Amino acid sequence: MARIDLTDIRRRQIIDAAFKVFAENGYHNSTMADIATELDVGHGTLYRYFKNKLDIASCVLEDIIDRISLIVTDLPPESVNSLDEYAERLDEIGDRFFELLEDNPDMHRFLFYEALAIDDSVTRKINAAFLLFGSYTEMYLRNGIDKGFLKSDIHTHEASLAINAMLFEASRRLSGTGEIDEESKRAWSDTIKRFIIEGFGK
Repeated sequence: MARIDLTDIRRRQIIDAAFKVFAENGYHNSTMADIATELDVGHGTLYRYFKNKLDIASCVLEDIIDRISLIVTDLPPESVNSLDEYAERLDEIGDRFFELLEDNPDMHRFLFYEALAIDDSVTRKINAAFLLFGSYTEMYLRNGIDKGFLKSDIHTHEASLAINAMLFEASRRLSGTGEIDEESKRAWSDTIKRFIIEGFGK
């Protein structure tokens, strides 16, 4: 049997508790004691696993980035062979992204609002994440160019960041309205997909 790592379990519990506290109170209005209270432990326990509140927030951010990355990393771009298949993949990625947002409504607020005001090191980590997400999108564009169903003159780096900016703007707008309604979600998905397919497709 695989050995259970109790340290990893406790760190996971602290990260989850911190995310809830940050979402409810805001990072700057939250304390280590608040996180400990949420977890029902002494606040000294937190310092066994993390250096300080900033260290915890950085790990919360890394967890969010990992969860967003998983939306696309198990969908290999090279498996897409036509414009129709690309359109289907865009629908699948969009559905996954919005489902993640619906299941975790505070995630967007932390990533795009709270985290940007925490610390320069956290801001650098967010900027690096945006470039990482852009690289995933760029792989799809390059695959389409290589296989001939996307135009060959696409500025793939800039286009990938623009595409992702639309997706993040959609999530910002949708998350700000409370419960996400299907009509609005579909309108955003269709708009982004048409921008890509009609703009870049042959």
